[in-house]
Amino acid sequence: MENVSESVLVPESVLYEGRDLARMHEVVAAQFAPHRLRLLGKETGPARFRMSNSQGDMTLYHLAYGAEVEIRPVPQHGLYLIHIPLAGRSSLVVDGEPVAAAQDVVSPGQRLEIRRSHDIDMRILGIPRPVLEKAVELRGIPVDRGVPVRFTPSIDNRCPGSRAWLRTLHAYAEALESGLLARSPLGTRHFEQLLTHGLLDSQPSSLSESLRRSARHAALPSALRRAMTYCEEHAGEPLSTADIALASRLSVPALRAAFRAHLGTTPLMYLRRVRLDHAHRDLLAIAEGRADGTVTDVALRWGFVHLGRFAAFYKATYGNAPSRTAGVRGYPENARIRSSCG
Repeated sequence: MENVSESVLVPESVLYEGRDLARMHEVVAAQFAPHRLRLLGKETGPARFRMSNSQGDMTLYHLAYGAEVEIRPVPQHGLYLIHIPLAGRSSLVVDGEPVAAAQDVVSPGQRLEIRRSHDIDMRILGIPRPVLEKAVELRGIPVDRGVPVRFTPSIDNRCPGSRAWLRTLHAYAEALESGLLARSPLGTRHFEQLLTHGLLDSQPSSLSESLRRSARHAALPSALRRAMTYCEEHAGEPLSTADIALASRLSVPALRAAFRAHLGTTPLMYLRRVRLDHAHRDLLAIAEGRADGTVTDVALRWGFVHLGRFAAFYKATYGNAPSRTAGVRGYPENARIRSSCG
């Protein structure tokens, strides 16, 4: 049997180990982002920072400070970071909102305030943004390169999907740290795909509705999927039932029958719902200060020329008037990101 060197069996790099927190600070900043580190108590043990990677896209970090610290990093834009405490206590504030769960997901561009206890022992999984965006594109969902997918930070381990995903992460860490994945590039890719797609499916995000719609599309006849995709990609254009039928390669009667049988609606009613979804996102962008405009601007943009009917359709779908959505700054996160636990 071929001998495998210890360095191959244990693909772990010790980035820092010792009692110089200033040096620890520099090393951590080089891996993640510049940050301010404040010592809150006496050092009780050595700091440790290790990294494991088996030539895959993801990196697993193992971190301990040996002292109670407060950390305020500059927002970084290249990684999704999943924090999993193994021991000790860690608290996190994301964009000014405290995160209740012990485990969390930080999305690119978010502002963080972190406090860690002296006995913290933590795994941090780094998923590069292009890796996650590629997984989104594989689901048939267009990716806006200017706006990262935003996950709800708290990982709710009461949710079966979240618990299963966390078990997968721990299995990946064990296989990685044992050296097994260094000898199995296929195994590495398998784990990374499970973790990326599993995160999209288990953790509420700004794409949750699009992911649900994509999953529903996958089980539908191909002609109906073509019709739905055409509606979604051309929602801002004047469309008729005949246009949708032509794109789906069905006759108008066959198209209407397919929508009625599989979706319980008509092609034009489905198109109206797609346009309402777009209008909802635009109103949220106004509420959050990411866009300018009025309810009238948004309604007309998506083909709703009768404002009273638009308001009625909108309230029946989302539970409040469009003016309320657009007029409230800091619109609640859970109004646009629903829990995947139902």
